Amino acid sequence: MEHRTIGELMPRKVVSVRLDTPFKEIAQTLADNAVSAVPVLDGLGRPAGIVSEADLLRKAADRSDLSGRTPLPHLEAWERARAEGRTAGELMSAPAVCAHPDWTVVEAARLMEVQQVKRLPVVDEA
Repeated sequence: MEHRTIGELMPRKVVSVRLDTPFKEIAQTLADNAVSAVPVLDGLGRPAGIVSEADLLRKAADRSDLSGRTPLPHLEAWERARAEGRTAGELMSAPAVCAHPDWTVVEAARLMEVQQVKRLPVVDEA
């Protein structure tokens, strides 16, 4: 049985942000492109991490509820530091776990399971 490759299935138009992209611009990028996450690229255009709706919601959930009706969630120190971030580089999940376009779907799924990630940026040797 031959499995399809990631390169055959991946979207060709990739939306991304830079490390210094501010919170509001990330949220707008997600909404404008109807995606739930974007890769965060370093200065050389390489994936440094992923910022997702969940990362943005963590930041919003860390805000105090002035009414006092909603308790703040318990966050570990590293989660709180990320929640207090203002840019993609501070909010992202890192490092980026990446796949190669020649990998099969099975190989990618195994990596996602082992690394406990929901998204894999697809990169080549360059």
